[in-house]
Amino acid sequence: GDRLDMIHKLLLIRSMRMDRTMIVAQEYISSTMGSKYVDSHPLNVEAMHAEGNERTPLICILSMGSDPTDLIIGLAKKKKKEVQSVSMGQGQEVIARKYVETGVANGSWVLLQNTHLGLKYLEELEGLMSKLEEIEPEFRVWITAEPHPKFPIGLLQMSIKFTNEAPVGMKAGMKRSYAWINQDMLDTVPRT
Repeated sequence: GDRLDMIHKLLLIRSMRMDRTMIVAQEYISSTMGSKYVDSHPLNVEAMHAEGNERTPLICILSMGSDPTDLIIGLAKKKKKEVQSVSMGQGQEVIARKYVETGVANGSWVLLQNTHLGLKYLEELEGLMSKLEEIEPEFRVWITAEPHPKFPIGLLQMSIKFTNEAPVGMKAGMKRSYAWINQDMLDTVPRT
């Protein structure tokens, strides 16, 4: 017997067991390109904040079991920034509009959650972000949304996009759990 090489194994599994394709695809990518392309890394919102600016929204594409709200609020506390948060839906556009107006003026952060439920406001936000002449440099708008075919393309093009995948497997879960621990936190733990 001839043994199958990795690509043929992937194709065979894909044709017979669709539910196992991702596992074999990860093995294939790991063996051909290296494990760094399949290893999950904890989300670094601080690096994303540094990459962005007051005119660049930060959009998190939500997936099952992933919500970056705690990470964003934690970063805001660390940077001593106020976060005004609203979960979009029917009638929440008025609140979102007020929060963005306030943030643009005073440099606070705005977190618009579940914006797939308020796509009409996102179109308005896209126009506003490109038309505003003066924005406080510390202002940031963070947006969370599930994938939606009618999401405004212009807003996507002007934004930093990221996902916060739920960790798969014990190793990834442990990496994520320990990622938020720093020396200052360890120093506050009383030693006996």
